[in-house]
Amino acid sequence: GKGPVPSVAPGYGGGGSGGGKGGGGKGGKGGGTCKVFFKNVLFETTPGFLMGKFRKFGYVVNLDLRLGPEGRSKGSGTVEYGSAADARRAIEGLDGVEIDGRAMIVEYEDASRGGLATYAPSQAPARAKGDKGWGRSGPY
Repeated sequence: GKGPVPSVAPGYGGGGSGGGKGGGGKGGKGGGTCKVFFKNVLFETTPGFLMGKFRKFGYVVNLDLRLGPEGRSKGSGTVEYGSAADARRAIEGLDGVEIDGRAMIVEYEDASRGGLATYAPSQAPARAKGDKGWGRSGPY
């Protein structure tokens, strides 16, 4: 007569929500996965034209086309998306796509890549305020 063994079905309750959004796998370095790096773009390609391409894949927070000393495009730069999922979609959708006849290279921005200004902007405080302004069409 040991009495009833408290039977807590193992793993019951809780579980379920495992994984949540999943995502985030790649990168995770300093949470920089919302940022993509692009290069091999013609000097003549304008930021506005690129913005149109990148915006098809998500909400673009910031597009930075690198300029040389004379103010000419270097044909590379970074795009910051509102979410890592958007960034991933952009890489899948734009890497190797021809822009003005030249295949553009798009990949996650890697802070360890040489030559890039790796200043970490302090976490944009705007983002904490309930994500207002999502999906609004930016200034472009």
